[in-house]
Amino acid sequence: MVIKEITTGIYAECNASMALHGSVFDSPQWAGMFGDDISHYGLYEGDNMAGGFYIYKKKKYGFSVCCNPPFTPFTGLFFRKDAKSPAKAMDKCKKIMSLVAEFIDKMDCSVVSLSFDKNTIDMQPFIWRDFKVIPHYTYIVELSPSIDDIWMRMSNEKRTTITKGTKDGLVVRRVNDYAIVKSLVLKTFSRQNKTTNVSGVNKILFDFANDRNSFAFAAFNNGNPIACTFCIHDDKAVYYLLGGYDSENKHNGAGTLCVWESIQFAKYLGVPYFDFEGSMVPSIERYFRGFGGQLTPYYRINKAKLPIEMALKFFMRSLF
Repeated sequence: MVIKEITTGIYAECNASMALHGSVFDSPQWAGMFGDDISHYGLYEGDNMAGGFYIYKKKKYGFSVCCNPPFTPFTGLFFRKDAKSPAKAMDKCKKIMSLVAEFIDKMDCSVVSLSFDKNTIDMQPFIWRDFKVIPHYTYIVELSPSIDDIWMRMSNEKRTTITKGTKDGLVVRRVNDYAIVKSLVLKTFSRQNKTTNVSGVNKILFDFANDRNSFAFAAFNNGNPIACTFCIHDDKAVYYLLGGYDSENKHNGAGTLCVWESIQFAKYLGVPYFDFEGSMVPSIERYFRGFGGQLTPYYRINKAKLPIEMALKFFMRSLF
């Protein structure tokens, strides 16, 4: 098996493989938002593509950094899982992960910091190459139970908040005017003192999003939008990507109502899971936990050239 950079001539083949084995974050529509900052690679067995991935590169403080693209929870690594026995499946996975680890290790990058999706659990090849492998966590709501069962799996606090918000007259509805979402999301970023990636938000909401891959819900109080959720999806999961609320006109139940409507809509779409996309911030983790999802690990790899890594260990010890 070898890794080859994907050119325009074989891009259609990559798209077909991605549709079968990848996620919405692997799609050309998503990756295309990042232009020339992304390079695509295929995993080949002879002339047959077994999978693929992309690498996003940016410059930061004059250094080259390989990382996840903005608003992208995990790298676009996908591959065909067609082995007939557990041992052969593990052998194939180990071979692929070893190949990818070697490839990334040899890339001309000052810093590597990449997350993989929850199904990519074999990080040994990266550990063997001296990457620091760090577990992160997300909550995933399984959507096969009935709505009543999903409701009962939530915390009493969440159910009470939703009930109260409804009694207080909050109205939640699906919205197609993503300017509402943008306004509320940017207010939240500003309140949290986060760097505002307005360009990234615009690309997602106004270039990428359509009725086939996205939806949003907003809560209204006296006709004014005060909270929202924005999710993207494929046939495998719905991902909670963006949320926001107006702190000057807030209601404790508005955001929770939007999430609950999003979970119900995800079930209506027929996908198996609702993924909160993870957070290591204690207050956000606690908020997500109340919706009754399963705590699920995913892994991040980090490595830097030695002088840079020594500096990063001082400023970002938990990562390096």
